[in-house]
Amino acid sequence: MRNLVKEIQNMFSDHDDFFMEKELKDRTPIYLMGFNTLIDLTKSKLYVRQMASSSTSVKELFINLSDQLDVDTEQIINALLKGKLVIVTEKDQLNAIVDPVYRNLTRSIAEPQSESPTQASVDAFVEDINTNIGLIRKRMNTERLCHCSYEVGELESRKLSMLYIKGMAPDDLIGEIKRQIKQIDTDIETVEDLNKHFGERRLSLVSHVFQTEIPNEATHLLKKNRIVLFLDNYPFALVFPQTLWDMFSIASDRNCPSILVHAIRTLRGVGAIVNVLLPALYVSVISVNPEALKIDFALFVSESRQGIPFPALMETIIMVVIVDLTLEAIVRLPKSVGPTITMVGGIILGQAMVEAKLVSQLLVIVITAMVISGSVVSGIQNALYIRLLRYPILILASIYGILGMFTGFLFTIVYLASLTSNGIPYTTFRIRKEDVK
Repeated sequence: MRNLVKEIQNMFSDHDDFFMEKELKDRTPIYLMGFNTLIDLTKSKLYVRQMASSSTSVKELFINLSDQLDVDTEQIINALLKGKLVIVTEKDQLNAIVDPVYRNLTRSIAEPQSESPTQASVDAFVEDINTNIGLIRKRMNTERLCHCSYEVGELESRKLSMLYIKGMAPDDLIGEIKRQIKQIDTDIETVEDLNKHFGERRLSLVSHVFQTEIPNEATHLLKKNRIVLFLDNYPFALVFPQTLWDMFSIASDRNCPSILVHAIRTLRGVGAIVNVLLPALYVSVISVNPEALKIDFALFVSESRQGIPFPALMETIIMVVIVDLTLEAIVRLPKSVGPTITMVGGIILGQAMVEAKLVSQLLVIVITAMVISGSVVSGIQNALYIRLLRYPILILASIYGILGMFTGFLFTIVYLASLTSNGIPYTTFRIRKEDVK
């Protein structure tokens, strides 16, 4: 063995899953190298032997196996780390990078876990980026669907793919996204790492991209002049840019009659508003503006709060925080434990607090309506940031009453309207070419 083989062997001497197998072809020793945790060694060796039996020389074998011949050491190391099979002759005269028989390290296409499509196909994206792109191409067999691939990252090279429909997505937006992706010089470990390269939003609750694991939804948004991004080992499509309308509009809605579609989307909008304003309305009419209530209802509220030791603001914040903690626990805990937490947190704890006169029965009704209304919007991140928006409105309502509640809601609308992604307003209903700056 000479320099190249020894160098690679020394470099990966601390890697127990690295293999170096010796084979003979026309009495010429050749070495097969790779990681057995990424490569099916038995099947890959069988494939090489079959090709060797049909090749008249070692050089012909290398040509038949690969079109990447006589590459430098850096390329060989990168190929090994990516799961390729490297073949080298004993005297370093020839080397080749070969696509091996890979180990099956990805799960098969299954049903969505974080979204529940109705009257639509139930397949979902997986961690393999090529499978995800295939799911899109299966639905859009057109030459106008363009696909661009990139390698991003400094220490961890990660594949990033961009899909768009030529002639529909704005050309300026496509060019700007390509430029921003090419400028990425840091590791992309999370969606937020990618978000930062699409424009800084300090202390922003809203992402530049809308995440979905449903291929039908991604395909529908591609037809709406959007760009879809895929990160390797991430089972979601990242739709750029995200708009406010995305949380109310779902592609499968259009399987219903148009009147029902408008009714469903209106209900989602009402649900989002109720989720943000209902706790603030409760606090404002209880502690600041009780005169807004009718006499009969005011007496009922006063009776329900008898013996409650906390002011309305503290009582509401306690319940809202407990509900948010319960929802977060349900998401993080295994599915076998989640329903138990729901029962303990939602029924036993709530009933115990009412019986102990720590909160009023009316507040329990308000909180229940708030939880239900917050679950109707599309997208996990959208539901999360709506939950956070109600806290500043709640504080303003406790100080200025109904006026503070509407003022906080107005500032929320202004804040959302001020958000842009490459010049496209967050509150736009449709992406047009003249929107891109």
